[in-house]
Amino acid sequence: MTITQIKYFLAILEYNNFSNAAEEMYISQSSLSKQIKSLENELGITLFARSSSKVSLSPGGKLFYKYAKAMNESYENLKKEISALHEDAPAGDISLGVLPLITDYNILKTLTTFQKLSNIQVNIAEGDQKVILHLLSSKKIDLAILRLDYISGKCYEFHPICYDHFVFVCSKRQRRALPENLQAISPAVLSGVSFIMLNQESDIYKLCADYFTRLGIAPHIRFIAGRHLYLLNMVADDLGVTLLPHNMVDTSSFPDLVFYPLEEPLDTALGIVRMKQRVLPLEADLLYNYYADGCLEDSHSISQYNES
Repeated sequence: MTITQIKYFLAILEYNNFSNAAEEMYISQSSLSKQIKSLENELGITLFARSSSKVSLSPGGKLFYKYAKAMNESYENLKKEISALHEDAPAGDISLGVLPLITDYNILKTLTTFQKLSNIQVNIAEGDQKVILHLLSSKKIDLAILRLDYISGKCYEFHPICYDHFVFVCSKRQRRALPENLQAISPAVLSGVSFIMLNQESDIYKLCADYFTRLGIAPHIRFIAGRHLYLLNMVADDLGVTLLPHNMVDTSSFPDLVFYPLEEPLDTALGIVRMKQRVLPLEADLLYNYYADGCLEDSHSISQYNES
C-alpha cells in the first residue's frame, strides 16, 4: 500500500467516478483502475460497489475510508512539520488562483507585502476565469482573484479589490481613419470598425457582448485572440481594434497603440473570491480579510497572527 494509492482512492470518492478522478489526478483511467485493483488485492477486499453512473463504497470500502482519510491527513501534517524544521520556513501556506493579470493590477506587489507581513507562503496558480473557478469549486485552491461581474453570490463570497473601465484601443495608423477631434468613442464609431476580441470563454468577451447588445450594435468581429498580449500585438499590427479594461493596455510595451474612453461607459471589478460554506485554513482566511480590509500594511489581524 502506498500513499499515492490512498490519494487515488480518496479522489474517486471526491469526484464520484473513476473518469473524473483520473482527469483530476493526471493519470489515465486504466492506470487508476490498476492501482485500485492492486490495493484491493493487497487488502483482500473490494473497495467499491461499481455501477454505470457512479461509485459507492462496499462495506470493506467504508471501513478502509476511515483509515485512509486519517493516514492522508497524517501524511500531510508530517510534510508540514518537516518543512517547518528548516530555517526561515514560512508560517503556513495558501493556494491562490489568479487571472493572468498579476502585473496589470499590482496583484504581485500586494501579495509580496502580505507575505512579508505574515511570513505566509502564497502559491499561485494562473489561468482564465473558467479554469480558476473550477479549481476553486473543486477545492484545489483556497482563494481566487477574479472578475466579479458574473460571479454568483449563491455559491461564492467575494470582496472587490479594484475597479477598472474599458477603453477603445487602436494603432496610431488606424487612428487616422477616425474623426480628427476625437475625445471619446461613440456607438457610431464602434459600428464602423473591425474588432479583435478575447476568447469567448472570457468575462471580457461577455462584458463586451452585453455592452454591444445594450447599445444595439452588431459588431464586426474579425479575429479572436486567446490572450490579451496576443490581442494587443494584433491591434498594433493593424489587424483590427479592441475594447479592453484600461489597466490591461500597456502603451509602454506597445508604443504604436493609442486608447480612448467610451462615451457610454463600461466598467468591471476585480476581487478576492472564496467558496461559501467552506471552512478555510487560518492562513487563507487571513489573506481574504487582508484584501477585504483594504490591504493595510499595519493590519491588526496579521499582527495578531504573528504574535500567536
